[in-house]
Amino acid sequence: MLRAAVAATAIAAVGACANPAPQALPQSTGPPVPVPAESAAVSLPADMYLHPGAPTEWWWNIGTLRAGERVFGFEINAAGFPMSGWAFTQIMLIDVQNEKHYQSTTVYLPPKAWDPQRWAESDPTKNWFARLGDPASELGGIAVTDPGSGYTTAPTVTISGGGGTGAAAIATLDPEGGVDLILLTDPGTGYTSTPEIAISGDGTGAQAVAHPTYVSMSAPGADPTKDLRIEALMADETTLTPVKFDLTETQHGPPFIVWGTGVNSTDHSLDLQHKNYYFSLTRLETTGTITLDGEEIPVTGVTWMDHEYGAFGSSANPVKWNLTDQQLSNGWSLSNYFLSKAGEDPPAGVAVPSYSTLQSPDGQMYYVASTMTPLDPQWTSPVTGETYYTRIRVEIPLFDADFTVTAWVPGQEFPTQGAPVYEGIGWVEGVFQGEPVTGDAWIEQAH
Repeated sequence: MLRAAVAATAIAAVGACANPAPQALPQSTGPPVPVPAESAAVSLPADMYLHPGAPTEWWWNIGTLRAGERVFGFEINAAGFPMSGWAFTQIMLIDVQNEKHYQSTTVYLPPKAWDPQRWAESDPTKNWFARLGDPASELGGIAVTDPGSGYTTAPTVTISGGGGTGAAAIATLDPEGGVDLILLTDPGTGYTSTPEIAISGDGTGAQAVAHPTYVSMSAPGADPTKDLRIEALMADETTLTPVKFDLTETQHGPPFIVWGTGVNSTDHSLDLQHKNYYFSLTRLETTGTITLDGEEIPVTGVTWMDHEYGAFGSSANPVKWNLTDQQLSNGWSLSNYFLSKAGEDPPAGVAVPSYSTLQSPDGQMYYVASTMTPLDPQWTSPVTGETYYTRIRVEIPLFDADFTVTAWVPGQEFPTQGAPVYEGIGWVEGVFQGEPVTGDAWIEQAH
């Protein structure tokens, strides 16, 4: 039951990016007309903060970072789902030069590992933060290194040593009778070194190791779009390679208001239970370090943060989608997506009607019709068997735009059981307003 619940939560979370088709139709004819700024249903700084009562809420940091000629892609995501009783982080790093992909997903359970009311700041008069996991603890997650065999019921997990007390965890089984997941139900306190993990039950051979992990985001309350501190630590799920981020981000210009209004409805009255609210910071000047397996690497870039809250639909009927975000060399920011039903992805070379939100260099928002065409080559995950497109063509007739987004490396998947998703960096090449453009991009695909 727990495994099914975790998978359902992951599906619901993945559906959060699958923006439900807004009731307001995108502009499709005539010269582009900006969406009036006064029609925005979101307002900063207040809406940067936690929204008590919202069934879902998350902050999602992504982008391309560079260290000289070396290129990295990253994702640092913290999400809370009070409606389902879970929270989780997803952390990812792409090392393009070495074609290495590191990723980890960690689930946090209430009431000890996650407090739905206090995991992020809700009071706009205070400094902003969102935090999952404890940066001071050496016990943040437990990775199964050998599933063992022969377990007919979930085994007991014992946590000992490490200088701390009070930690507890539960295990789930895979269909073959092995241990496939261990979740902390109580992170305990005082773990200044890595504790030992013991697994006992009616099977044999299961082994696991503890490791630190966390996501911490914070910013001054006067303007939480400036001087954001983004800190994260993970152990790669396959190799246990440690990856640490310490980034500072400052937004330049106004926020990017998705759909031009920031809400997937023509009715802008506040309704957290039925509407999806969504804005981004797409011009985050970013500096800091990535520490990869002990190597500290100074990095810089212009990155992207999404904040979504409210209603995202249900896991019983998950929406699947293809999305690209672009930061163009001419100063424009764009986000494009189309929706599909599970198992009904379009074939390569077929243009699909899509939705595009655009922001001009001077901050004006547009919401217009477009098409997205998945292109070969495709990449098939060796873990999940899912196949993803590594190139997507985007055409936006009202802006005389025709460009292609290409993944920097093929393999950029979070292989979450029941809800795998492709998340990764790419580059842009083509034309916009009839002029050549390049740029950095993000690709998402959920099947």
